Amino acid sequence: MKGFFAQGEAVAILGKTHGITLPDSTNPNDPLAKKANIAGYVARIGYDHPSFKALFESGYASGDSNVNDGVFSVRALDPDYNVGLILYEEVLRTVTNALWTGDAKGLRSRGGVYNSHYINPRLYVYPYNNTQIIAGFLLAMPDKPDGAILLCDDADAKKFGCLATPGSHYSNILGYELDLALKHTFHDRISASFETGWAHATNRIPLSVVGLNPTGNFWTFQARLAWLF
Repeated sequence: MKGFFAQGEAVAILGKTHGITLPDSTNPNDPLAKKANIAGYVARIGYDHPSFKALFESGYASGDSNVNDGVFSVRALDPDYNVGLILYEEVLRTVTNALWTGDAKGLRSRGGVYNSHYINPRLYVYPYNNTQIIAGFLLAMPDKPDGAILLCDDADAKKFGCLATPGSHYSNILGYELDLALKHTFHDRISASFETGWAHATNRIPLSVVGLNPTGNFWTFQARLAWLF
């Protein structure tokens, strides 16, 4: 309406299941019986103008503080929905690949939004025909620390029941990221894209355990040239 827009998508997965091979040790008679309580959403508001577009996006993927109890609530958003360049796409993907093994392989994020809330405002500027400059900021906050992928301190243990690291204190955020992109299409067929980003992951994520930079600082530069059919 007059350039302003709103968009959204949500998912809920509810009900009883025996299909998750993470047995509940507190229920020896039916260890695979679980109640699914999975939720996720993406919502946007913004303004679209011929020379620029501004939008504010918020999203969520539910987490689970104990995947072996009777309630199962963790599932990443689809990895084809790309949020940022580094924090979800690379850091959390690497951590979940390394730490969720065996029967827990299905818990891997594969680069999707995982066990967190996020905000991701972006600005698109169109200086010339078929040219875009895109700037974005990403801030991610944990949903339910589990003590493995998202570390758990004493305060979290009281709130969520996760396995805490005694005496530790972890950040209230997972991290933040700044991204910048330049994209141009030649003759409506050849697409050129240059993207760069810098991210800081906090001590909430066990970086050193999986061989990532323990300072939490990461950057990327990506270039692509493609023929559009």
